[in-house]
Amino acid sequence: MKKILIITIAIFCCLFGEQRETTLLYPPFAHTWGVHRGTDTKLDMILGDITDFDNPQGLAAVKLNSWDKPKNTDDDDEITCFGVNANRGQIIYNTSMRSLGIYGKNGNGVGEFLEPHGICATPDGDIYVADMGNHRIVHLKMPKSELRWVKAIGGTFLLAPFDIAVAPGGTLYVTDTLRNSVVVMDTSGEIIAEFDGLESPRGIDIDCSTFRWSASKKNFIVIVNSSGRNVVKMDRISGQIEKSVSMKKLGFDNADLQYIALDYLDNCYVPDSIHCRVHKFDRKLKYITSVGECGTKDEQFDHPRGIAIWRRFGQIIVSERSGAQYFWVGIDVENLDFSFDSEDRKILLKFFITESAYVTVEIDGKDVDKQRLYRHRVSIGKRKLEIAIPKTIPAGKYKIHLTFEATYSSYKHFKKEYLEKIKFGS
Repeated sequence: MKKILIITIAIFCCLFGEQRETTLLYPPFAHTWGVHRGTDTKLDMILGDITDFDNPQGLAAVKLNSWDKPKNTDDDDEITCFGVNANRGQIIYNTSMRSLGIYGKNGNGVGEFLEPHGICATPDGDIYVADMGNHRIVHLKMPKSELRWVKAIGGTFLLAPFDIAVAPGGTLYVTDTLRNSVVVMDTSGEIIAEFDGLESPRGIDIDCSTFRWSASKKNFIVIVNSSGRNVVKMDRISGQIEKSVSMKKLGFDNADLQYIALDYLDNCYVPDSIHCRVHKFDRKLKYITSVGECGTKDEQFDHPRGIAIWRRFGQIIVSERSGAQYFWVGIDVENLDFSFDSEDRKILLKFFITESAYVTVEIDGKDVDKQRLYRHRVSIGKRKLEIAIPKTIPAGKYKIHLTFEATYSSYKHFKKEYLEKIKFGS
């Protein structure tokens, strides 16, 4: 992946070995030029003193078709990021990989927003903003490097649109905190359906069978519900609620969740502003882990709010109270338990991984050069492996090398390695 500059975000760099938690991984120096995180100071360096981060809200990240050079694969990770600067009625976005743009101001007319919150974008350059204070969805277009107004829709039906997601073909899914529902509409503003049964819903993301960058291609919706205290999974076609997860029951009292995002494998990430953490669930909403703590140093979040993921490469942007940070989907290994049955010559591994991973087991010793015993892709969560040592390997003392590698964004850039020693035979 090439070097990248994303403007509303923090491009965070840290040596892999220095990170305590690597579920969210800081990209290597060569990819980010060592830029630590997006702050007001860095914003001023690019734009001059014309704006500041003022109540950042939703984020969207997309690879624009108009920026793509099909014959040059080196630019495949050069994404455009759109961030809502709510108190100033602005959208901050990158007009190139080295420059920023600002669109909008406070108001209720063309080119104006009032308490905007969520935002989404398509590769064709269609951008949709949940303009909550004006009770509408604003459709913008970015044909190349400049945002342009298209129209406002939904103003006669929506009450308080908080967030928005778009499916290929132009179907929009809008959470409305006062209607307590997800409103499904087309790009003309015609209402297709309304999914009830929610309570003050906030952030939303979707997967569907027509998404290009989705491994599972399932039709479902994930929603921040109950004023930021629950996460809900809903069928995208019927609107039936399939699962609801209470943050309080997970041990996070007074959680304040706002936005939510899915990655390529449909794992779900949700920033928590009160606890200054990003929570991660798998695609069935089984809780995986959370990372971060309050602060402005490495591995800390300053009351995070919005999140966006470019699913192809697992590039993650998280907005904070006065800035943003940039990560890759990484992997952490928890509760690793290694045992060896010398009589049956079998290795038993038990572990919990925070991301799908390639797991490699190798053996080497005095009379055996390093030899691979096992290499397979292992799914996220709690796992147990039993690995036999071939009879061709003679009795003796050996080293066992364990390697865990994430499967896409950080693949070949990052790995977790462990060393164990065994002995078998006379």
